[in-house]
Amino acid sequence: MHLDFKYADLLDDLAFKLVFGQESTKNVMIEFLNQVITDRKIVDVEFADKEIHPNIRDRKTSIYDLLCMTDDGSRIIVELQKRKQDSYAERMLYYSMHQILKQVESGASSFDFCPIYVISILNFTLDQNDSIADVKTVYRLLEETHNTLLTDRLTYIFIELPKFKKRAEELTGDVLEGMYFCLKNMSQLQERPIALTHGIFDKIFGISELLVMDEDTRDKIIENMTTERDLKNQLDYARKVAIAEGLAEGKAQGMAQGMAQGMEQGMAQGMAQGMAQEKLQIAKNMLAMGLDTETISKATGLSVDEIDNL
Repeated sequence: MHLDFKYADLLDDLAFKLVFGQESTKNVMIEFLNQVITDRKIVDVEFADKEIHPNIRDRKTSIYDLLCMTDDGSRIIVELQKRKQDSYAERMLYYSMHQILKQVESGASSFDFCPIYVISILNFTLDQNDSIADVKTVYRLLEETHNTLLTDRLTYIFIELPKFKKRAEELTGDVLEGMYFCLKNMSQLQERPIALTHGIFDKIFGISELLVMDEDTRDKIIENMTTERDLKNQLDYARKVAIAEGLAEGKAQGMAQGMAQGMEQGMAQGMAQGMAQEKLQIAKNMLAMGLDTETISKATGLSVDEIDNL
């Protein structure tokens, strides 16, 4: 059997859950969490109900990618996000507040809830972190002048994969950087990098190999990866067109208004208009392919209302 890919893309929801979210492979998740969360040792996890049931007011329903409960009662939400989305940080706040409410509903004191961690694995960079080069950033409730921790019950961890730049030959054997590398590059690999000697990578590479999966799972993942590749090509092409149009429009406006100021403003306006049109056209194409509005919203950054009005 010839396949375009040897390994699954670990940023695909189904593939990620195969490797990190099964009872039979939870040691992979435990190792990942212990690498990412440094203020406690996690011995065991239990995968819990991921759905946020609709509230009475707005009837909205959301689903986490993974929800773990540790042996000490801590809740850990793990969320994958491939493309930049408006109000992403606020959505993570909402997820954590929901877990507080669930603990209260189950009988815990509202003043003594177990620690909650929200881990976001992102294939883009946060605007808030533009000036930060670190792949992993950790946010907590701190006093702004003296940097004093108010409580350790809420922690938000963001892993921005585009900031991880190491190639296979530059890996040192560090487990966390190896996991970053796999999350970012797995679908592009034909062999396991020699530096990844830790036993946890036996599991990661073994489960990710497409040929060893059952046919239905393999077909679904390959379909997702092919769609993702085609979408990326569309986005890249549309971005080039938008930039070219923006440059042309900016140049024309600049010549009319004066080289220095006009070119800068015109290029910015043209690029903005081109990118907006790009998102709308891609959304229309995805609707024609039969994709649901939530998937399209994640892929393009458009709101559900904007997609419904196309």
